[in-house]
Amino acid sequence: MMKIRFIPAIILGAALAVSGCVGGTDVSRDLGFDAPPVIQNVAIQDWDVVAVEVEVPYTLSVSEANTIKPRADIVWREDPYGDRHQQVDALMTEALEPVFESVTGAIPVVVTLDVTRFHAQTQRVRYSNLPSEQEIEFVLTVRHAETGQILSGPRDMDLTFPALGGQDAVAADARGETQRVRITQRLQNWVIEDFIGPAQDLLLAEAG
Repeated sequence: MMKIRFIPAIILGAALAVSGCVGGTDVSRDLGFDAPPVIQNVAIQDWDVVAVEVEVPYTLSVSEANTIKPRADIVWREDPYGDRHQQVDALMTEALEPVFESVTGAIPVVVTLDVTRFHAQTQRVRYSNLPSEQEIEFVLTVRHAETGQILSGPRDMDLTFPALGGQDAVAADARGETQRVRITQRLQNWVIEDFIGPAQDLLLAEAG
């Protein structure tokens, strides 16, 4: 899904201007000469995120099995039974759009997340004492909004983090700290850490 803030018209010479703004990036040695840069510290880039795209391809497998760890790419149970691909898309888009609006700068960009794995807890695991994780994996690409030029990526991202279980999960549910809430917070923290940075984050907190 996509959120548009603005997409300026394509102007002559924009590609040359962009190429001068992405120098000094950290590029993997095994990439070809024309390969796009893989920027590790995106927080220092002068980017203005004008659109966010979350892609959850239907080639990803889904399981509804209430087992310890179903063999599937997508496991999600906190929405009613339905299209899990669309539900994951909506969850991630709703989490990311508000915080990406704070990423402003001179270069308009589109951020794309191609999901490769979204593995939350089954009911059986969540209310047991078995160790488990919330697995969120995707490929990150940043493109210039006017020219389509790739400015960073594609880069594999893994935001997997420990999940709550047993009595901890019961207590968390009681106070409203569901899997959805914790996954949303994880995604938003990632944007703050990777795209905004601690200095800008402090300014945002003071402004709020």
